[in-house]
Amino acid sequence: MDIPNEKAHRFGGDWTSAKLKVLAAYLESYTTALKDKPSASRPFVKGYIDAFAGTGYRETRPGKCLDLSLFPDLADTEPQGLLDGSARLALKTEPRFDKYVFIEQDSSRCAALRGLKDEFQDLAPDMVIQQGEANQEIREICRKNWSGRRAVLFLDPYGMQVE
Repeated sequence: MDIPNEKAHRFGGDWTSAKLKVLAAYLESYTTALKDKPSASRPFVKGYIDAFAGTGYRETRPGKCLDLSLFPDLADTEPQGLLDGSARLALKTEPRFDKYVFIEQDSSRCAALRGLKDEFQDLAPDMVIQQGEANQEIREICRKNWSGRRAVLFLDPYGMQVE
């Protein structure tokens, strides 16, 4: 099943769907818990940082997703479509984050991430798409002054790329 779309990013399986479901619930809980912290007049600036952001979308690999043999019409390319990746889940989180940083090394995936600014126009001014190597970018982010700021740093590499 090959989707002719620059947004397609094929990876994962059932475990990926379960992981992203947990992530979405956590992000909502996180932004809700910090909504008026430390005070309503001076709340934290809340950020979401995704160091291996991909394209913002995902497509499950054939044979690695749910067994749809009982419902073959659901296994067709069109109904499967593209699923939300971690970046899109963060952008859909309510209450929303104040800032979003998406890091991706691959230039074509970065281009797809930039497309999220068109889709989420109200959030576009608060989105940073950074093409670079995750370890270097994370170190740079950690050097910043975090006083008055809190963030979720989501690290979900394909292997052992995190130093």
